[in-house]
Amino acid sequence: MLLMISLIACPPCNPIIVDNGQIPEQALSTIPYQDGDTCVFKHSNGLEINFFVTRQTTTESSYWEHCEEYTYQYQINSAKLLPDYPVFEFNLAISNLDTTNLNFYASIGKFGFMVPVSEEQYMYAAIVDSVFIASDWYYDVFRLKSDYYNYNFSDSIYADSLYYNYEFGILKILMSNGEYYEISR
Repeated sequence: MLLMISLIACPPCNPIIVDNGQIPEQALSTIPYQDGDTCVFKHSNGLEINFFVTRQTTTESSYWEHCEEYTYQYQINSAKLLPDYPVFEFNLAISNLDTTNLNFYASIGKFGFMVPVSEEQYMYAAIVDSVFIASDWYYDVFRLKSDYYNYNFSDSIYADSLYYNYEFGILKILMSNGEYYEISR
């Protein structure tokens, strides 16, 4: 029986390791939050909520269920904005698993948003020339719709849209019930 199992098992893998290197500084700058920062967002009812920022870079390896010729080592740079009030947290992560097309994903609670980092990715966003929020003008703003992946939200309030720019980060979050959160500077 043991001989039979060893004959069907996958032989030991010795993949070639490809190191994708570091995420370029220009790409890292698309997430303006730094470790130790505090951001304030104001709810549509007037409540101001502090979010504390943690930011780190980790190195990961691609994993495949079957033996592959190559294993890729890549970086994920993530920023977490943790609230001082019981609402959702914000997670932003950029990775270089695909070095020709970096991946920047923002999540708010259970919902995610693809943030473009190249012109090829602009199809995921509506580009808003400018937006007026809390007595300030912001320019070069992306309006992103939630991707709604695999989630039953029929009886939930969820993050529907996100306004984002590279200089200030999250500017505004529109909720499914019409409420919103705005940056407060």
